[in-house]
Amino acid sequence: MTTRRGLWSKAALVATSGILAVGAVGCSSDSDDSGGGADDGASTTQSDAGGDEGMSGASGSSDSGGASDSGGASDSGGASDAGGDTSASADDYGPDTDLRTDAPPVQAEDAVETAQGEVGDGTLHAVELDYDESDSAWQWDVKILAGTTDHKVVIDAVTGEVVADESETTDDQEKAIDLNDPMTYDDALKAATAERDGELRGWKLEYDDGMIQYQFDIADGADEQEVTVDAETGDVTVD
Repeated sequence: MTTRRGLWSKAALVATSGILAVGAVGCSSDSDDSGGGADDGASTTQSDAGGDEGMSGASGSSDSGGASDSGGASDSGGASDAGGDTSASADDYGPDTDLRTDAPPVQAEDAVETAQGEVGDGTLHAVELDYDESDSAWQWDVKILAGTTDHKVVIDAVTGEVVADESETTDDQEKAIDLNDPMTYDDALKAATAERDGELRGWKLEYDDGMIQYQFDIADGADEQEVTVDAETGDVTVD
């Protein structure tokens, strides 16, 4: 009986030691994971596979976040490839929006680039920003003459998306316009508002009647008038 009790006690001691050893390993793992005093926990080196993901979770920026290769914002919002703002809404810009202070995010250059991508080579002869009552949205109308086909590409001024590509056959000869030459939008608007000040409710640059001109719709209260600036001479007229 004494011999058996000794063997049983020895076996129990071995089993208990094994449990304690497993417990010690578990505690060591928990300590490492929680950044305790172990050498591995104190290291600031991140692994190739998990380091960046860990930083993403902590700071909110991932490899695909921030500015994209094409200069746009991340998928979570901001500017689209066409210059628009996917986080904005047409409801943010009503028909009484003053374009001098609160213009939609898609710029004239963005709209022209999008239209040229849609049409291809051609003569750019008109760019217009106007509020479309039927669509309840600000839209760019970009006109490009390609051969005998005159295209009007309609682009949403908030999202940068192409709304329509309307075309017609024509034998008209158009002269190319340039948003920076011989007069920029800023210079033309300055000249227009020096003649008549107010809120800007739409504008366009076009070749018309043998002349390259800016036209601004300027409102003073309920009174809205069109101010034309000759881009080549700088002459201003109020209609």
